[in-house]
Amino acid sequence: MFDWLNLDWLYEFLGSMLYGFSSLFGGKYVFGLLIYALIFKILFLPFSVKQQKNQIKMAALAPKIELIKAKYRGRTDQPTLQKQQQEIMELQQKEGYSPFSGCLPLLLQLPIIMFLYSVIRNPLSYICKLSSDAISKINEVYLVDLAKDGEIGLASKIDPALFPEYSEQLANLPDFKLFGIDLGDIPSFTNLSLLVLIPVIAAVLTWLSMVLTRKWNGNNMAAAGQDAQSQASMKIMDLMMPLMTLWFAFNFSGMLGVYWIYQSALGILQTYILAKVMPLPKYSDEELREMKRRQKEIEKNQHSIAKNAPKVRSLHYIDEEDYEELPEVKTENKKNNSGIDIPDIKD
Repeated sequence: MFDWLNLDWLYEFLGSMLYGFSSLFGGKYVFGLLIYALIFKILFLPFSVKQQKNQIKMAALAPKIELIKAKYRGRTDQPTLQKQQQEIMELQQKEGYSPFSGCLPLLLQLPIIMFLYSVIRNPLSYICKLSSDAISKINEVYLVDLAKDGEIGLASKIDPALFPEYSEQLANLPDFKLFGIDLGDIPSFTNLSLLVLIPVIAAVLTWLSMVLTRKWNGNNMAAAGQDAQSQASMKIMDLMMPLMTLWFAFNFSGMLGVYWIYQSALGILQTYILAKVMPLPKYSDEELREMKRRQKEIEKNQHSIAKNAPKVRSLHYIDEEDYEELPEVKTENKKNNSGIDIPDIKD
């Protein structure tokens, strides 16, 4: 009844693509992965364009949002913060910007990326199309930890001549070596080789991608207005993401690290091109000074109005902006039982 939920057909299709790309380079898996990464980067381009448009809207709204925050700066009571947030949301709705619209492309890409990594990690299943029983039988000779190394670790060690019963399927087995280095192995300092450079390069490119993305798509007003907490969070992210990349690349096949390198390098190139073709609005120092001057005028006018306005007695604080006109104070006074004049306040 739910056969349509079986995604083996999709895995096998992606595996056939990867085998076809590798065949263009004499079966070299590492070059097939490059074409594989490039094709899917192009397929994901509409999502990246949508994200860039979203960032442009965000950058255009940044000065207006900063003016709203400046109007309430120094007031930390809950009603004021709620009113500030409401004004920001109304501005975003008016300008057609949604802070969550940038999340949708990432959510759509996530399952596809998981499919891609699964195909890369399991070439025996999806390229050679071997059954799980056949893979287990072959692994009885090599005793590879499939849970950790994945099928790449086993596939890079297979001698097809030892398994004539699977000769037809193993004929599609890619070549995992490059310059004599077996990229199917897991990088390790206990067995030093050029393979250990892969996790390092992957981590450096991850860091570089984050830094260059901010540089090419950064808004100088937003950067200048960041508080200490935001700057600290950014520094932590700049450190944690490369370290996570380094850890994963040292715990999985070198071929996955190579694919990670491809993705980061292509991502940097794509970000640069989009930043040039669809640049974010920038604000000069003169424009920023003019914005600050206008905001000071607004605050001065508000202060003047509040100073000259009649005083209103209340059990709670009332923001002068909550009324189009302030309550009227009558000039006639009443007397209480003690003979003291009490102003009659009309709401």
